[in-house]
Amino acid sequence: MATLGLADLQPLLAQFAGTGIMLSCYADMGVTEGFKHDWLAPFQADSDVLWKMIGEDGRARQEIQSNLTLLRRTLEESKGVRWLAAFSSTSRDFFKTFALDAPVATGLVMAQSPYLVPLLGAMHRRREYLAVQTDTHHARLFSSTMAGTQLLGEIQGEVPRKQHSSGERWGKEQATIARYRDVQILHYQKDLVQRIEHEWAGHDYSGIALLGEHEVVEHVRKALPARLAERVVHTGAEPWQDRPAHLERELSELVGRLVDAEEAKVAEGFWDRLREGRAIAKGPRGVLEKIEAGGVGPEGYGCLVFGPDTREVVGRCTVCRALALDDPAKCPRCGSPCAEGNLWEELMLLALRHKIAVRFVKDPAMLAPHGGVVAVLPKA
Repeated sequence: MATLGLADLQPLLAQFAGTGIMLSCYADMGVTEGFKHDWLAPFQADSDVLWKMIGEDGRARQEIQSNLTLLRRTLEESKGVRWLAAFSSTSRDFFKTFALDAPVATGLVMAQSPYLVPLLGAMHRRREYLAVQTDTHHARLFSSTMAGTQLLGEIQGEVPRKQHSSGERWGKEQATIARYRDVQILHYQKDLVQRIEHEWAGHDYSGIALLGEHEVVEHVRKALPARLAERVVHTGAEPWQDRPAHLERELSELVGRLVDAEEAKVAEGFWDRLREGRAIAKGPRGVLEKIEAGGVGPEGYGCLVFGPDTREVVGRCTVCRALALDDPAKCPRCGSPCAEGNLWEELMLLALRHKIAVRFVKDPAMLAPHGGVVAVLPKA
């Protein structure tokens, strides 16, 4: 699945200014018990809430009905998608969908502009890994995200079968075959390493997973250049099979576990640094000031840590795009009018623009005393 970027968001960002209702829909497209769609019950419950919010306004009810009908039909007809984001405003003749490969919870939000926090969260949480399954002479290479796994290609080495003496002493012919087999295995491993290097260079992978018998996997790991060997984040036993129907699902589940472990860690020494106040900026104001001053840095040099969305309002200047925390109606930089925005949304967009890594803490109580969002600064 292609990586979503800022350019993909431009149609949505253009809808921040406009009239009429905008429905933002997020859906977990999984299926429970083999037939029941996971999105159906939450979608219906949120739809009922929207009807109550609209009341007896006939025009608004008609607009809500047309948007809900379009969204529901889209969810029912979507195939092969694990998580989905859809945005609908029939009054503006606007409809946009995004297939996601990081989890979102099913939900509907009604506003005058798209609600992007779950979408941005999925973009920041996205991880793609290069997975390699190998034995002594076969290999498959996969790209894997939490949403699915794609076969990139296969390698077939010309390695003769291993000879067994069956209790007899080996002669010259058997020894020659064994030496030839060892040479061919080395050639195969060299080809495999070159293919791994090629795939790694052409894509932004978060790490490498090596699967196969322990001895074979260790030979491949040792043959990798140091810069790639240190990016091996997982090794596992996986016997070679002609049709590994289970493997793609297991690889996506592995990615989910790797992301969970990364998020549990948050950032190196984060909780100690937060408690001691070392190289930390707390709360929206402190975080915003550090981002604008260039004090957080691109990925690898600090990060932002978000708790759950507080739905706090912030002003976004319609001229210079500065954010106004105190007076959401007036830009603190140029005095121009501001449009109302979501604080978490704006900070996540800044993180995308400045290529700042983002981490998430699910428990709202853990970051609530610190304003709900924290910037981890590069260590001095």
